Amino acid sequence: MNLSDVFSAVVHKELVAVDLPHAGSNQHELNGVAPLRDFFGTNEETRGKVSWHYFADDLAPTQGEGDFTFYDARAKSAERTGRSEWRFYYHGDFLSAGSVGDLLVLARSNSGRFFGLLFQSGSAWQRAAQELFGIREVEASFREISGPLLNARQIELLRQQILAELDLGLAIPVAPCDEELMVAQFGHDFPSTREVSAFARAQVDTTDCPADLVLTRWLEREEQLFRAMESVIIRQRLTRKFETVDEFIQYSLSVQNRRKSRMGFALQNHLAELFKRHRLAFVPQARTEAANRPDFLFPGEREYHDASFDAALLVMLGVKSTSKDRWRQVLTEADRIPEKHLCTLEAGISIKQTDEMRRQHLTLVVPASLHATYTEKQLADVLSVDDFIQFVRKKQASVP
Repeated sequence: MNLSDVFSAVVHKELVAVDLPHAGSNQHELNGVAPLRDFFGTNEETRGKVSWHYFADDLAPTQGEGDFTFYDARAKSAERTGRSEWRFYYHGDFLSAGSVGDLLVLARSNSGRFFGLLFQSGSAWQRAAQELFGIREVEASFREISGPLLNARQIELLRQQILAELDLGLAIPVAPCDEELMVAQFGHDFPSTREVSAFARAQVDTTDCPADLVLTRWLEREEQLFRAMESVIIRQRLTRKFETVDEFIQYSLSVQNRRKSRMGFALQNHLAELFKRHRLAFVPQARTEAANRPDFLFPGEREYHDASFDAALLVMLGVKSTSKDRWRQVLTEADRIPEKHLCTLEAGISIKQTDEMRRQHLTLVVPASLHATYTEKQLADVLSVDDFIQFVRKKQASVP
């Protein structure tokens, strides 16, 4: 699948003072330059609704909805003078949340929905957005991302994660052949995550692939298969009516919760298989202190509780598909191991948070394909999956 399977048109610009209601603009308007006219694809006045979203580091994303009009301010005189002056007029004060230098992306989904996505300048969100859409340079005037460029950007793991974190309610299309494959294998009931993970691995050729690529290909394939199975089961459920609004809400929440929890379990399943293939000694969900059970303990629980075993040879890895503020949970999971590791699929984390992680002696382990959303300074303290495997292997080579 490509980005063009989700978005039919995308334009972007860097906000300048004249764009902002509180910084120089007396109107809620943006100049309708040629890329914006191409975006709307019309020479006639257009009205509709736009879903606004604002993303800033260390703040919860905010959103709202407003009306917009794309119109020719000189329409009455255009026939006589031959000059048009197109404007994008929006209702509401959503751009008031922005600042000069922020990135504005206007996107139209294939279902015809319009989105206004505003990203704080210099934020991890902006780096993720630029990676998602392939924005290399941000300029003060609108620039269009052409159809061929959208079609060329495959929705692989990194872009899947970014789309999920943006939470726009946009579904990645499902391949009908994957639906048929899953039904043939599992029928019409959800298999366990472990079963789907194993089935996904069997679908992927990882011969001579580095560890990071192996992991991402497994995760990508599992995501495709899970969405295919989900599509079959949800479509089947929707053929039966819901008796009450509460029943519908409960079902909707169950779908969302399954999506959120599944990726974390999938990541654990595939990491365990990867560690086995690299012949690392480890125990998943080993007991340390009290009720603590880190996701992976190297080389194992017996060594951890052996006071004579050198603590410098112990390694702990927590696993969270998205870290957010939950990364702090791993800090107390193994008292004998002061330097903790956390594997995550989060596409870019704020500099403030990675600085705090470093102070708390926590090292991130992130698949190499996601490194593009981190700064060079951050990457000095981030390991790839292969880096982590080599780190553990070196320690285990020293075990008596």
